Amino acid sequence: MGFLGIHSTGLFSILGTGSHKYHLRPYQIVVKASVITVVSMLVLLAAGIGIGWGFQSTIAPASGGRVTATSQIQGAYPLTLVITTGNTYNSSIGSQPAYYVLTSEGLKSSANIALPANTMIRLTIVCYDDGSAPLINTQFANVQGTVNGTITYTNNDDVNSSQGPNGIVLNGGETVTEVSPDLIAHTFTIPTLNVNIPVPANSTVVAYFKTGGAGTYAWYCETGCGAGPSGIFGAMDSPGWMTGKVTLS
Repeated sequence: MGFLGIHSTGLFSILGTGSHKYHLRPYQIVVKASVITVVSMLVLLAAGIGIGWGFQSTIAPASGGRVTATSQIQGAYPLTLVITTGNTYNSSIGSQPAYYVLTSEGLKSSANIALPANTMIRLTIVCYDDGSAPLINTQFANVQGTVNGTITYTNNDDVNSSQGPNGIVLNGGETVTEVSPDLIAHTFTIPTLNVNIPVPANSTVVAYFKTGGAGTYAWYCETGCGAGPSGIFGAMDSPGWMTGKVTLS
């Protein structure tokens, strides 16, 4: 079953369910959404295609801001992603941000992230990007698909530990269900797993989510953090930069 979804720009993305996802970013379609909607409805109804369709479900608004911290889940499979900005895309575009997978052998490409299927994942995202970027849609400011619907993030502004009689007293970090859009540099979004993790600028994010069945799933950053006037080219549509695949086995 597929979903036909409208982004806030009024343009479409086409999603598949199961082990594959087909995604057209909003800027890749230049025909007006209203025309596509009418034509698509007429074609589907006339053809009598036996598939379901509907508007892409949006990420539900968060019920609150700061919440009780998520306890560490023992036995979760660790995945650490690192975002850096000093990467030369090419001579004309220049520097672009990129996601990397941190392994015991150093940084590896994020073009194809291998994870076990049906497994709890402990995801850590270390973001060295100190600037925010506009969201493709404000729904991506909300956390979705994680344990308790939360992430925990820390940065230099909200950690203010002190020295106590028995050593350092840790203070800081926030566990939240949403992040203010003006603080977000990137997202890590896997639509067909219903996972969306907003990443504040210059922060470290920790989240837990469970993978689905074996298959290949696309992941995206849903901010305009790439090249061009709207930041929607370059890294945004290049695997191993701000998009790629997650392979579950």
